[in-house]
Amino acid sequence: MNTNHNANTDGETMEAAEKPVANGNGAVGNRSDRSLAEAIKEVVPWHEPVNGEVLLKALEEFLTRHVILPKWAADTLALWCLHTYAFELREVGTYIGLESPEKRCGKTTLLNVLSRLVRRPVTAANISSPAFFRVIEEACPTLLIDEADTFLRGNSELKGILNAGYHRESAYVLRVFSARGGEGREGDENATTLGRFSCWCPKLMCMIGRLPDTLADRCIVIRMHRKIADEKCERLRKAQSETAELRRKCARFAADHAREIAAAAPVMPTELHDRAEDVWEPLVCLADMAGGDWPERARQAAIGLTMSAQENCPIENLLMDSFVLFTELKAERLFSRELAARLDRYYQRPWMEGLKGKPVTEAWLAKQLRPYGMRPMTIRIGEKVGRGYESEDFVEALRRYVPSTEAKAMLKEAYVPPPPPDL
Repeated sequence: MNTNHNANTDGETMEAAEKPVANGNGAVGNRSDRSLAEAIKEVVPWHEPVNGEVLLKALEEFLTRHVILPKWAADTLALWCLHTYAFELREVGTYIGLESPEKRCGKTTLLNVLSRLVRRPVTAANISSPAFFRVIEEACPTLLIDEADTFLRGNSELKGILNAGYHRESAYVLRVFSARGGEGREGDENATTLGRFSCWCPKLMCMIGRLPDTLADRCIVIRMHRKIADEKCERLRKAQSETAELRRKCARFAADHAREIAAAAPVMPTELHDRAEDVWEPLVCLADMAGGDWPERARQAAIGLTMSAQENCPIENLLMDSFVLFTELKAERLFSRELAARLDRYYQRPWMEGLKGKPVTEAWLAKQLRPYGMRPMTIRIGEKVGRGYESEDFVEALRRYVPSTEAKAMLKEAYVPPPPPDL
């Protein structure tokens, strides 16, 4: 786990920037008795008031100079960097999820760039559940998690903590721990006590593939792609003085506007569902305070990235693709075997990643649809009887789980494959 100190460009006494202070054994620097909280120094705010519009533009330019980013990502990440200095003033600590279809798509490079801009950065390529909430409780950091795919899959405890940790009211875990050294009975080495630990802070998670659905729903998801030959960006070398100035200006802007940030109730785009409003609201309120064209840019980014995430949501796409098949066939009922065979002819759809090259089967389809209250039933079509689904099942699921604006966006991308043989 690495943390970065800050550099001062105005002559004030601060420690050297970008210096790793934690080793792999958990000791900080060369002294195992220093706490992580002591190692992460708070930024000294800039010496004069800061123009928010100019600051966000500078953050955006720094990001795009060093990383090739998809549409809306630079605006979003500039706002998120500023949010890390003000998140304690809001009820939500916004999550960012960086996904990519494969390696070498710039996720780790972007994480390194962000670690030089955000407040109190703590970077981890692996982290256990106890270390996760301990570091947040002790250091109140911006947590940057690389290679999340290597330890999130199969780790239901850590996924549960992440799911709960984006909202202040629910961002706690209860744990029994040793009470030696203070709270236990004196002289009893086995004494334990119940403690409540915070897991609330801004977080960024990078992974190959897709975030778990419940976690992706709590994130602003940015899907990275490998750059092409004519896309150029600068290598991140010595940017100490520039990043130190940007961080200090972020701290000053957040301090000067603390009351307004805490009280802000921005008007959110109607295209966003409730969870998307939650995670975007802290960024939109900062954009409104910065002024210029940032209020409009923030809302366009919110709509664009939310729609993009929904268009790439595996289960919602499966529901929509199935519904489109019913519509195209003008069928009220379809046998499971026919629906599975027709879906098996789709290509490059988000839900296909979960198949890992295997064919769509009736059993696989039933497993995907079961959580949405859809089970194959015995149906009759003409003279044939078998297990299948009714179109109304999919209509009801779409009404409940896919907002109308997102359904319309997905319909534009709908693909109807040619019919399979012998059906």
